[in-house]
Amino acid sequence: MKTVQIFPRPEDMAKKIARSWCERAQRAAENHRVFSVVVSGGSTGPALYREMAAPEWRGRIPWEWVHIFWADERCVSSKHEESNYRIVSDFLLSHITIPEKNVHRVRGEEDPAEESVRYEKEIQDHQELRKGDANLFDWIFLGVGLDGHTASLFPEQKTLLDLPNLCGIARHPQTDQIRITLTPSAINRSHRITYHVIGRGKARVVSELLSEPSEKSYYPAAHIKGEWYLDLEAASHFSP
Repeated sequence: MKTVQIFPRPEDMAKKIARSWCERAQRAAENHRVFSVVVSGGSTGPALYREMAAPEWRGRIPWEWVHIFWADERCVSSKHEESNYRIVSDFLLSHITIPEKNVHRVRGEEDPAEESVRYEKEIQDHQELRKGDANLFDWIFLGVGLDGHTASLFPEQKTLLDLPNLCGIARHPQTDQIRITLTPSAINRSHRITYHVIGRGKARVVSELLSEPSEKSYYPAAHIKGEWYLDLEAASHFSP
């Protein structure tokens, strides 16, 4: 049974996540452990990052213990308007005090094959700070596209779903844009995976993902199990 929480507004969802992020980061700091989080770009992210940057949270979160990674990145510069790093930077990073070494961005401006290997090594090296924890991350936030993709794992590119590597190279099926993405091999090594989805435009695919058996699904998102946070519009086709 999938865990689903439905919120009246995107702002309510963002506040719920921010509160949990704050509590878990504080608990990690008290235990002298890092709190490793993977974020995404997309249309849902800004609502969350804007909330995280609010005075209610930014001053209470021990950012020196928080490490931020990315689920995927477009192969563009960090200043490009389509950069997932830039989205997080504009709405969150530029408003908080976090050590530069704690921000683990994908270098979209570099050669994709070389950067995919480098980022995988950066994730592996981060394990030294996790004090023997078998999981790579504490919490991963994922969105879902209209075609059922998550991170940059697209339908018809299913070789990435079984790739043993932590990172892979994907191509957007409509634009041919090259992207670097975490694979399920990396994503599934997280203590918590949360899909956060807003908007009526995603309602149909959300309903199908929450009702279809994963092993039979065409959608890549069906192959990565996690909890679902939805606003009312995204949940409008869903019948529990």
